[in-house]
Amino acid sequence: MRHALCVGVGCSIALWFSTAQAATVAEVFNGDMLGTTPRYFESVAGIPRESNGNDHVFKVQGCTITATVEGNSVSKLRMELGDNCQADLSSFVSSYAPAPGKPLTVGAFVASSGGGLSYSADCLTLCGNAADPSVFAHWEGPHAVGFKEVMLEVVLASDTALAAASQWEGVMTKAKGEDYVTDTRFNCDPQFNEAAEKAFADVPVSAVSIGTGLSKPSC
Repeated sequence: MRHALCVGVGCSIALWFSTAQAATVAEVFNGDMLGTTPRYFESVAGIPRESNGNDHVFKVQGCTITATVEGNSVSKLRMELGDNCQADLSSFVSSYAPAPGKPLTVGAFVASSGGGLSYSADCLTLCGNAADPSVFAHWEGPHAVGFKEVMLEVVLASDTALAAASQWEGVMTKAKGEDYVTDTRFNCDPQFNEAAEKAFADVPVSAVSIGTGLSKPSC
């Protein structure tokens, strides 16, 4: 029995969808994707769900990945983490990354990277109700990993995250007073990094960004 020949644009699109393979998180959230052109990135990740300035949001295997494009190349990748969305950082920072396959915590990254992270926050007190604030842990990699930066983000929404924030806040308030914390002066003062590292050691990371020129809250 002879089958009808399929021709035309509609048939070509259907054939493309039937043969194309969906990208995996490991292919998109990968160190090799940094520095690529937007065209190449989209050839792997697909069409972005939304674009906000230089930031382009993709959905890959149910996980949200944001690519920041500057100067016609991808300068930063950000991935939101969860039970079904875990990031393998080894393609970005090699042996400085925690072992894959486990939920990423601040303590796990400190142990694998050797520490030296700086901590900051949108706010810790009097934050308002507009959105849940976040605490950030920033790491600057050595020459061996191309000086890549890693930013771990913990959204202050879960009980464990709020308890850690309260512990860090308590140490700073006792030493420097309430205004010091309210005005987020700690964002430009490294003396309380150790207290933050201890408080957030076992808290799961909500999102991770990797690239160059990563921004963090100011004081």
